[in-house]
Amino acid sequence: MVLDTLKHMDATSTATPVVYRDHRSPRELIEALRRVRRPLLAGHVTPDADCISSCLGLAVAMRESGVAPQVSLPGGQLAKRLEFLVDYAGRDLLCTAEPGPIDAVIALDTAGIKRLNLSAAAASLNEHLVLNIDHHESNPGFGRVNWIDPRASSTSEMVYHILVGMNLPIGPGVASLLYAGIHGDTAGFSLPNTTADSLHAAAELIRAGADVATIGERLCRSQNRSDFDLLRRVYDHTTVTPDGRIAYSFLTHEDIVGAGCHAEDIDDQVSIPRSLAGIRIALLFSEGEPGVIRINLRGEGGTSVLPLAQHYGGGGHAASAGVRIRNRPMRDVIDEVVAAAARRLDGEGRT
Repeated sequence: MVLDTLKHMDATSTATPVVYRDHRSPRELIEALRRVRRPLLAGHVTPDADCISSCLGLAVAMRESGVAPQVSLPGGQLAKRLEFLVDYAGRDLLCTAEPGPIDAVIALDTAGIKRLNLSAAAASLNEHLVLNIDHHESNPGFGRVNWIDPRASSTSEMVYHILVGMNLPIGPGVASLLYAGIHGDTAGFSLPNTTADSLHAAAELIRAGADVATIGERLCRSQNRSDFDLLRRVYDHTTVTPDGRIAYSFLTHEDIVGAGCHAEDIDDQVSIPRSLAGIRIALLFSEGEPGVIRINLRGEGGTSVLPLAQHYGGGGHAASAGVRIRNRPMRDVIDEVVAAAARRLDGEGRT
């Protein structure tokens, strides 16, 4: 269950929340992290490699400094291809039910408070300090202290800078996690969010012992049969609009279950329609749970898909955004959103 009631600040504070939108980790955030002793770290629902890696990487580093962190993962489910990341941290960090005593919530890689992956039992945590670390442009700053850096390739890159700022050692396990997060959000250092800073962070993590060979193999070359069958359905359903500017595909709930997959396994399959030459906008519509249609949006050639996502209540980055639409037929949603995407390309912002 996603937490809806988490407040902007701890109950004992009347101060205005602090929001930093800068490329440097703020002193106030580092000081707050140094004070917490029992944090609950939480990412977004259906977590991807960056979300998992930034949560676990920060948790491991804090544990090694004498802190007692927990990582929220209600139900304990991850995409099958990402389960190996837990091996670098240990399952004892994962909180799959009620959390133990905590003194702070650290939100990572989550664009909005309603997207936090917290259990129903966590709904009473609104009296705790909330620290918000994220790289999504649409993040409004819902924590007591917020560091939001849309220029960062990933939240894992931001966590790397936090650990450097806190003078915490980065061992091979933490280095592997954070490298995997950067690798995942840059699509193997191939997307425009790959910067000199992200490459520098990745190089330093490799020097610290990041397991490059295993991460590359597991993220790029380790599909199991169910993932492969799911991709076949994405290919089969891929459609290109007559003008060649928009490509989209869809996965019904029956497609996903029939392939032996779950909602958590829907991650970067949008890369299939995105891979077609000349595409400006790529879309993947998926019904991981009945009645909930998730839309992954990607922009190419400098096209921003964030306004389109926000029009439907979603968020994310300029070139990578997401939406959830409930209780509407798949075909109706596809027709409406593809038409809105075409109008946006035609009218430079009109949906």
